[in-house]
Amino acid sequence: MPVDRTRESWKPGMSWEKAVEDIEYIRGLGREMGGPERVERQHLGGRYTVRERIEKMVDAGSFIESGPMVGAAEFDEKGNLIEFSPGGYVMGLGEIDGRPVAIGGDDFTISGGSPHNVHKVPADFVQPLAVQYGIPYVQLIEGVGHSSKSDEASGHMGLPNGGMWWRNIEVLRQVPCAAGIMGAVAGWPAAHALLSHFTVMVKGQSQIFPSGPPVVRRAIGEQLDKEELGGHMMHVHESGQVDNEAEDEEDAFNQIKKFISFLPNTTNDVAPRVETGDPPDRRAEGLLNIIPTNRKRSYDSRKLIEMVVDNGDFFEMRRHWAGAIITGFARLDGYSVGIIGSDPTKMAGAMDGDAADKYEHFVDLCDAFNLPVVIFLDMPGFMLGSHAERKATMRRGVGALIASAEAKVPKVEFNVRKSYGVAADAPNSLGHPNGLNLRFGWPAGEWGGIPIEGGVAAAYRREIENAPNPDAHREMIENRLLKMRSPFRAAHKGDVVDLIDPRDTRRLACTFVKLAQPMLAKLAQREKRVVRP
Repeated sequence: MPVDRTRESWKPGMSWEKAVEDIEYIRGLGREMGGPERVERQHLGGRYTVRERIEKMVDAGSFIESGPMVGAAEFDEKGNLIEFSPGGYVMGLGEIDGRPVAIGGDDFTISGGSPHNVHKVPADFVQPLAVQYGIPYVQLIEGVGHSSKSDEASGHMGLPNGGMWWRNIEVLRQVPCAAGIMGAVAGWPAAHALLSHFTVMVKGQSQIFPSGPPVVRRAIGEQLDKEELGGHMMHVHESGQVDNEAEDEEDAFNQIKKFISFLPNTTNDVAPRVETGDPPDRRAEGLLNIIPTNRKRSYDSRKLIEMVVDNGDFFEMRRHWAGAIITGFARLDGYSVGIIGSDPTKMAGAMDGDAADKYEHFVDLCDAFNLPVVIFLDMPGFMLGSHAERKATMRRGVGALIASAEAKVPKVEFNVRKSYGVAADAPNSLGHPNGLNLRFGWPAGEWGGIPIEGGVAAAYRREIENAPNPDAHREMIENRLLKMRSPFRAAHKGDVVDLIDPRDTRRLACTFVKLAQPMLAKLAQREKRVVRP
C-alpha cells in the first residue's frame, strides 16, 4: 500500500492534534483496501467490495469498525510509517432496521481474501461480540482460505488443530447466524459460511467448495469450471447445501435482513411481535375452493399459505430443493411463526430423503429459536420406488420423526387434504409431548395408515386376482373404502379438534399463536442443541 514517505509519523512529545490526524490517515489507508486497481477489478467483476457490502447491509452511519488500523506496518529508522497493508477482514458492530448486529466480511482485494501476514478473523471480535451481547451474527464471505504461499513464507506446513471451530459452533448455538456467499469461497471460509442458520448465494457470481477447480483437477482429474463445481445450480438446486439463491447482491442483502427479522436475538428469547395491520379475523374467501374437488388434481400451495399469513408475506427457505416440502417464516397477528407445507405438484407431496432432511433441519431451527409451527399438510406418505430406496428415504424419514419428537415448541396443524402413513406422522407428532395436539381438518381431508389405492392392491391382492374381472373388482373395493375416508367420520371419532370452514383457518391460527406466547417464553429458558446445517 503506497504511503506518503514525506509524512512524519506521530511520536511521543508531539501534539495530540497530530496524533488524531495520524489516526485518521492510517484509517484512510485501511479504507483503500487493496488499492485502486484491485478495487476496480472487483467492480469490473460485478461485485461490491466488502466495505460497500457492509454499508449496504447496515443502517447509515451505524457501523463501528473493529481494528480499522490493524495491518502489516513497516517503519523506517526514525519511526515513520513507510509501508502499510490492511488486514484482510473487515468487521464490527452495526444496526439493521435499528437492531444491533455483529457483522464482518472478507476483503477479496487483499490476497483474494486469503490470510496474509496480518489477517483479522471473526473470532477476534464479531463472534465474541455476538455471543456476549446476544445479537445476530452476519458474515459476507468471499475468500479462498489457506494459501500455499503462507506455508512457504512460514517455512513449514502446520498440522490443523481444529481450534478455530469451537467459537463458530458456540455462536450457532446461541444467536441467529446468516451468511452471504458473495463470490468464490473455498476451504475454511466455506465451512464458516455453512456454519450458519441461513445461507444465500448470488446467481452466476457465487461458488462454494472445499477446494477449487485446480485442486480438483490435480487430485482426481475432473475438469470443471467454478460454476459447474460449486455454483448455485449445484448447491441451491441439486445438493441443497445452500438455502437460497439471489438475483444480485442487493437481493442477497435483503434476504439476510428478512431472515433475521423473524428471529429473536438469541435462542433464549422470543421474537417480538410486530404490528402488521392485518386483522387476525380476516377471512380469505379464496381458501374455500382452493382445493379441487377432484382429489387427483393439484393446487397452488404457496398461494394457500399467503392467503393465511399476515399480508401474504412468506419468506421461504430452500424452495429449489426437496420441493415436496415447503418451509419458511411468516407472521400471524404480528407474531413470528415457522411454516411447513406440502406441495402436491412435486411428487404429489410425498416425502423423500431430501424432504425428510429439509423438514428435520427446519423443525430444529424453529425449536432452537422458540418459534411456534403452523402446518398445512397434504402428504400421501413416503416416496416409493427403487430411487427412493437408494436414497435411504425411510432412514432419513426416521430423522424427521426424531426431530418432531424432540421439538418442544407448540404447533397447530391444518389437514388440508392427505395425511397417510409414517411420513405424515412426523408433522402429526410435532409439538409439546404433554400438550394438546392441535389439529384441524378441512372438508377435503383424507387420512389413514396407507393410501386407499395402494392399500387395496396389497391387502386384497388374492381376492382381486381371483375375480372374473380383476380391474372392476379392485375399483369396487376402492370405492367402498373411499366412503370411509370422509373427514366427517374422522371428526366424529375425535381425530381432529374440529372440522372447519377453510376460511376460518387464519383466525384459528392467529388465536393459537397468541395463546402460545407464554409457553414459548418458558421454553426459551431451556438449554438448546446446535442446529446442524
